[in-house]
Amino acid sequence: MKKVILIACSVLLSLFAIGQEAEKIKKDKPAEVGQFQLGMRSTVSLFDHQAYPGLGFGGQFRVRPSKHLNTEWYLDYIKTDISGLGQRETAHIGWSVMFYPFNAEVKKGSFTPYIIGGHCFDYAKVSSNMYVDPITFSVAQNSVKRWSTAVQMGLGANFYVSDKVDLSFSGQYMSHIGNELHVNVLNHHGEEVAHDDNGQENYLVVNEEVSKVLEGHLLLTLSINMRIADFTK
Repeated sequence: MKKVILIACSVLLSLFAIGQEAEKIKKDKPAEVGQFQLGMRSTVSLFDHQAYPGLGFGGQFRVRPSKHLNTEWYLDYIKTDISGLGQRETAHIGWSVMFYPFNAEVKKGSFTPYIIGGHCFDYAKVSSNMYVDPITFSVAQNSVKRWSTAVQMGLGANFYVSDKVDLSFSGQYMSHIGNELHVNVLNHHGEEVAHDDNGQENYLVVNEEVSKVLEGHLLLTLSINMRIADFTK
């Protein structure tokens, strides 16, 4: 009987010690770890190989695994006007890792710069507006779409409006690998003209070249994010 009591006491003491150690770890854990945020974002696309700027919007969520590391999972929709003759619609779905090399504190009024890099899948559709074919005099339109993959890297910063809400701004260069979507601006004689020639009778012809190319552009993103949960609590 004494042995049973001693064993029971030993087990209870061990459980108590484990509980105390777990409580100590929990108290020592940085407040930033385990945070879950939801956010909205606005994105500008600049300096692509055809020099047409695009504007878009999207959403994201963030899960923070450690004090100096955060992850961002996002979806963007961007629309680009092509000289008033057509448009490009782009959707990005991807993820990024954010590294805070300096201040990583989540606190009202704090400013936290970060390095960001990641990967995404890209859906693009380029379509022309309606035009009259100069040879057949029929109304025509063409469009091409593709999927590609991309990597991106850049710099950004958070500014904490409160302990739960931050504003983030980042600039990333994104490189796509996929088939080229080729755009030609033609006049009413069917002759190619410069993209900035805004003649009233110009029209757009789009085609996909089945050859892998590397395309790049700059993404500037402004977002607002709110902490709604803490997975470690």
